[in-house]
Amino acid sequence: MEQTYFRKGFGLKDAIQGALTEDYHSALVDEVRARGYALTVEGLTVRLAQEFGFCYGVDRAVEYAYEARKKFPRGRVFLAGEIIHNPHVNAKLSAMGIVLLERIPDGAFDFAGIVETDVVILPAFGVTKDDFDRLRAIGCVLVDTTCGSVLNVWKRVESYAREGYTAVIHGKYVHEETKATASQVTKYPGGKYLVVRDMAEARAVCDFIEHGRNAAALTERFARATSPGFDFAKDLERIGVANQTTMLSSESLAIAAEVRKAMAARWGELGARERFRSFDTICSATQDRQDAVKLLLEDSVDLAVVIGGYNS
Repeated sequence: MEQTYFRKGFGLKDAIQGALTEDYHSALVDEVRARGYALTVEGLTVRLAQEFGFCYGVDRAVEYAYEARKKFPRGRVFLAGEIIHNPHVNAKLSAMGIVLLERIPDGAFDFAGIVETDVVILPAFGVTKDDFDRLRAIGCVLVDTTCGSVLNVWKRVESYAREGYTAVIHGKYVHEETKATASQVTKYPGGKYLVVRDMAEARAVCDFIEHGRNAAALTERFARATSPGFDFAKDLERIGVANQTTMLSSESLAIAAEVRKAMAARWGELGARERFRSFDTICSATQDRQDAVKLLLEDSVDLAVVIGGYNS
């Protein structure tokens, strides 16, 4: 049977290296790095964070997309949403003839025009279980660039659902990665998830865990951030915490601690040990970049400029 699912590249890295260098290499950045991550011109000093740019997962995703275009030069190649949240990269892929598929108003991708002979690239964020299943049913070639760090979070969330824990995910419910992560609970009957954006939302949930107040208000507040049929009265008795890999790591850890504190207040310390789970799913590349920015800002600066996609 012909292979239609690829996750490990096509062995074409040498063939596409020249294009990658031309599209993404910067001699100016090399110079700033060589000068100790600082460059002064006519009284203006530009400092560069010592960790920046594409992480390993993004490097792999972009390389794999270029390889896919090289591997299938005459075929129709599609991308299921932006490969990463970077307009420059997505524009480059579009210029190569890779067609961006976007979600329709109800939140689903329109795969009606995809046929068995097409190639569909899955982005670094991954896609939802439903998206993946629909594409597999079509029988098209899938080039899966989902980041390994994201897959680790999926495994954790999947284990929560398998063992009867509701996944509480620190992330943005509209973000492609979080949509994909949350969907992993659907692999098991009765799997549940709740997405909290920040500490304020987490504390609202924790207040309910401790006191059981305002279930109706919370149901309305988190209507788009919970699994179908989510019941605050019964679905927060066993909780496993996870996070979108690009969230602020310190906040993710603080939210996990806050939820555990609430579980202990509700069920006692022994009960919390049984009913609460949390594992560090912080992406090391995200952590390194956050730490580098904090270090950069310790050295008095007048303006911080972040280069990237606004929706990142």
